[in-house]
Amino acid sequence: MSVIMTYDSLVLNVQQYMERNDPDFIAQIPNLIALAESSIAAELKTYLQLTVVETTLLENQVILSKPARWRKTVSMSINGQPLLHRSQDYIKQMQYESNPSQPIYYSDYDYNHWAVAPIPDSNYSMEITYYSLVQPLDETNQETIIKFINKYNKKILRGQAFSKK
Repeated sequence: MSVIMTYDSLVLNVQQYMERNDPDFIAQIPNLIALAESSIAAELKTYLQLTVVETTLLENQVILSKPARWRKTVSMSINGQPLLHRSQDYIKQMQYESNPSQPIYYSDYDYNHWAVAPIPDSNYSMEITYYSLVQPLDETNQETIIKFINKYNKKILRGQAFSKK
């Protein structure tokens, strides 16, 4: 069963459960929520987190920025043809040795970028499918729907959601 819980109600639930309302403890509640949420998000990999974006790879562009809140790449394609994932060294070698043409390989260049090879010889339409991080709860993002909140609610309040299994 899905439950909609606001950030403010979660903060209040933690205070009530712990029977503490001193300023030092209240100041730590956002950190407790963030740690629990991070742990839960690591366990969840749902279709709600699956994101598909379309972009254009420009001529001679070998580095492409990853989207905000990117977590893991599922697939990439250019004009409907899948790009194959290769090591960064392989991509560098392909960029150096091959003639510019439609890219057929990609790699993780760093946490925020991908690299492609061969070097694009013109602009190409790309489709990228990836898992995104769940937007964290805070004062500005009050509500989230988490299917398993009932399962994890007691763990959050007890601080067990981020303990080792």
